[in-house]
Amino acid sequence: MLGRVLISGLIGAAVTVATSYGIASFPCGLASTGADVVCHARTFGKVLDNWKFGFIIGGLVGLVGFSRHQRIPRLQPVHLSATSLIILGIHLAGTQSNTYETANNNLSFGLSNNSSQYSPQMQAFLATIRWAETGTSGSESYRKLVFKGNFDNFSTHPLIKQCAPINGRRVCSTAAGAYQMLDKSWYDLQPKLQLEDFSPRSQDKMAVEYIRRNNALSDIEAGNFDTAACKVGRVWASLVCNDYSQNPKTLEQLRKHYQQELLAIRK
Repeated sequence: MLGRVLISGLIGAAVTVATSYGIASFPCGLASTGADVVCHARTFGKVLDNWKFGFIIGGLVGLVGFSRHQRIPRLQPVHLSATSLIILGIHLAGTQSNTYETANNNLSFGLSNNSSQYSPQMQAFLATIRWAETGTSGSESYRKLVFKGNFDNFSTHPLIKQCAPINGRRVCSTAAGAYQMLDKSWYDLQPKLQLEDFSPRSQDKMAVEYIRRNNALSDIEAGNFDTAACKVGRVWASLVCNDYSQNPKTLEQLRKHYQQELLAIRK
């Protein structure tokens, strides 16, 4: 009996991993070249842990099948074991579901607890980037897709590619969130910053990291807005000092919004 249950469990584990990977890796087909390979590899790593649930279900099927074949009377220990396996399987499924719910709930959590950890100058600078990139610096900016619509699952980068004409050119991008992070940015920063999700808290951290990489942190803290905005202009197309030709804001517009944000924060 043990051998049959083991084989059935292994088959269940393999089927579960394969099915989970097929579903979870679907967005990888929309990722940009290069990022799609990373997406597939990381997706497989994440769903690999689902073998436990598949093994339990497969083992249960083998156990029940063996019991029927042997015509074991009711209320035998084997049936109690089967009941335990069912309860454990339901528990694991519920745990996985709660993981996604927690990630989605991080939207409000990140907004209410994360902004204050930065200086007023950094808060105002981040708000200015959000406004320039998405048209708003409010909470809705954290769920913006690049051209149209919003996303609601903050467990990871949405990996949605959209295309639209900009100044006579067809532009396609996977940019998303308050700082319009690309899929490549997510795969670059997520492991280095040990981000658990794409919540507002994580999006803020990604933006600050790009600011740090472009040596603009000290300029922001010193109040040198113009210099800082130019230094990070290569990261965000809506800012100055880049040649992306995607209708950037003027330095005067950016500076005015920054001052408004800073004044509101200091009140």
